[in-house]
Amino acid sequence: MATNRNVITNTFAQFGGKVGTVIASFIVVKIVSGYGTEFYGDYVTAYEFLAFFGVFADAGLFAIAVRDISRKAQAPGFVLGNILAMRLALILLAVLAAGFAAQFIPTYSEAVKTGIWITGLSMGLTIIAGSLSAILQARMKIHLFSGSLVTAKVVLATLVFALSTGLLLPPTSGIDLFLRFLWAGVVSNVIFCALIFFWARREVSVTLQFDQTYWRDTIRTSLPYGLALVLQTLYLRADLIIISLLLGSASVGIYGVSARVLESFLVLGVFFGQALLPKLAGNDHEADNTLQWGLEKAGLFALPIIIGTMAFSGDIIKFLSSTEYLTTATQIGSEQLLYILVPTVLFAFINQIFTFALVSKNQQKKLLLINAIALALNISLNFYFIPQYGLLAAAVSTVICEALVFAFLFRLARKNFTWPVKWSNWGLIIMANIGLYAGLKLPYINDNLLLAVAVSAVYYLGFIAYFRKQLQL
Repeated sequence: MATNRNVITNTFAQFGGKVGTVIASFIVVKIVSGYGTEFYGDYVTAYEFLAFFGVFADAGLFAIAVRDISRKAQAPGFVLGNILAMRLALILLAVLAAGFAAQFIPTYSEAVKTGIWITGLSMGLTIIAGSLSAILQARMKIHLFSGSLVTAKVVLATLVFALSTGLLLPPTSGIDLFLRFLWAGVVSNVIFCALIFFWARREVSVTLQFDQTYWRDTIRTSLPYGLALVLQTLYLRADLIIISLLLGSASVGIYGVSARVLESFLVLGVFFGQALLPKLAGNDHEADNTLQWGLEKAGLFALPIIIGTMAFSGDIIKFLSSTEYLTTATQIGSEQLLYILVPTVLFAFINQIFTFALVSKNQQKKLLLINAIALALNISLNFYFIPQYGLLAAAVSTVICEALVFAFLFRLARKNFTWPVKWSNWGLIIMANIGLYAGLKLPYINDNLLLAVAVSAVYYLGFIAYFRKQLQL
């Protein structure tokens, strides 16, 4: 049975893995963004366009698989085999749909149109690995997934570096180098998928299964949640897609650097929600206590991310890219966009917990409605304001929509759960972050990113360690 310690251990395994993948991913961003905003914009567009279609291939099946395996109503191999077969069929449809759809978008270059087919392979391999990892998640062995992901990302960073320096193949530039970078992503995902398959096979026999009753029942259960995920991905990623259509690749590149930083934070909320899912699927008392505990931890981990990023947004962007991506007299830069976007981390962390909690209560249809409203609002705001206000409008629209989703999910969660609120714990969390904010304002610290990170980490981790019993860590 999953305990709070299991959840924390599982989450920190994912967090540790994410630190490794973030470092590797930021190396890729640093190298690729160095070829200019337009080149990097094309690179981001190729992946972001696939991200929407990739959610169709997910269709909420990962969460359903973890839930079904955790409930132990059916054999794990039976659940995993059927879920994997369903997702393979959806992957094929999604890649074909994305590849053909891209060919009819006149603003996309030939490099992007070709690149989308290549990133389709990367997406398919990632989704297969994600499907297989359901058994690792349900059994609280996600450290195996994290280690495999880090390995794959390190391979990707190494390949991109080798390609950019001419160590692997003869030096080239333009579309040839662009496509080589995308093929490096495919190679790294082949390794990732192979490692996850190895670990999953040690837990359960992995064979494709086609049980019609299970497929029918699962599709009926997961379809509303799957559509909700599609809409959620659209309202979070609509900015980049619309920017690519209205403003071009250079603007996508500028927005894309800040979006990559934000994405590296947001995925931690997904990991945490997934780690909580086995406990949220338990009895009502356990689910209520888990939700209360999870919301506190969301605040504990999200607030320092927000404070630190807002304090050093300019340094972060310069470190990851170059001065070409900073604000000028005629263009808002990545650092200002990141400053505006980063408060969504708190909303996103809490929203992910609410989402997984509501899935455990079979509230998928209401999740669908909430995300549909957010999508409609975000698309409307983007198309109306981006032509006039540019990238600033896209960033503000994202914040508004994430806050709106939070308000709706909070209300729905209150109808389905009666979690207690421990005000003393929230007081400690706020106190810790006030101290963090004050520390970052001190002389010498506020001018040195590396020193600020070191001092902040020592202070915050020390605070948590001192109050770990009260915070249930």
